[in-house]
Amino acid sequence: MSEILLNISQLIIQNKLQLEHGKIEEAQLESELIIMHILDLDKSDLLLNPNKNITKQQIKINNSIIKKRLKRIPLAYILNYKYFYKSKFFTNESVLIPRQETEILVEICSNLIKNENSNFKILEIGIGSGAITGSLANLFPSKKIEYIATDINVNSLQIAKNNILAINKSTNLNLVHNDLLKGIKGNYKFIISNPPYLSIEEMKNIKAELKFEPREALHGGIEGHEVCENILIQLAESTVEFENLILEINPTSTQYLIKIMKRLFQSYFKYVIKDYNNQNRFILITQKEVSQYLNKFNYCPN
Repeated sequence: MSEILLNISQLIIQNKLQLEHGKIEEAQLESELIIMHILDLDKSDLLLNPNKNITKQQIKINNSIIKKRLKRIPLAYILNYKYFYKSKFFTNESVLIPRQETEILVEICSNLIKNENSNFKILEIGIGSGAITGSLANLFPSKKIEYIATDINVNSLQIAKNNILAINKSTNLNLVHNDLLKGIKGNYKFIISNPPYLSIEEMKNIKAELKFEPREALHGGIEGHEVCENILIQLAESTVEFENLILEINPTSTQYLIKIMKRLFQSYFKYVIKDYNNQNRFILITQKEVSQYLNKFNYCPN
């Protein structure tokens, strides 16, 4: 008796049902991503070949991935990559998994960069996987930009370096192993960061998947806003100069951080920009009025 093979359509359904039973969010999407990974297909090829049979070996690999996923290990750690802003980034448990909302930070920065000449520096505080800097390097390969980035995790720095140079091998990149702005000097056109911003209470109630991610990339202090506040204070008190600062923040910290940035950067223009869910997610502090470059975003000047 011949063995009955599953096709793509059937395996998508089977995976989805197992993931839904395991309370996995976005079960349909993850089912498709797993099969795309195994068969090395893009989304259009997947949809155009629903009747393509899956081999016994491919099903074995699929089932192994599903088994790990049902243990709530994030898919990006199982597959060892995550797509972010059109590029593929290696990920493991040393780095925070890039989030879709952080792509807005890249868009904000890129909208401002388009109106700048070459020959300037961008500093990223806490580079992680290199997703933000790597995306900017991919967007502006012809501009003469020097990228400087810090991280407290030496493993993150190596992963970020590999990811960024894989995207654009000619990137002018300088990585520094330190905490926040310690030892950093100079003038920067842009300083960008997606710092940890969850409070102690929020850390107690994080999803099972988040428990696999590095705690230091999530926990921002007792109230959650301490790391963001430290960045602002260090910038105000140090010799580091900048024209534009973009921070991703916890929406619950908005009013507190607005008070801090108004006190520390009185002569600057200040904006709060919302994410895809209409929540306050980014603060922009800049030396010049830039509202004309923010029209595509839902923002509020402060």
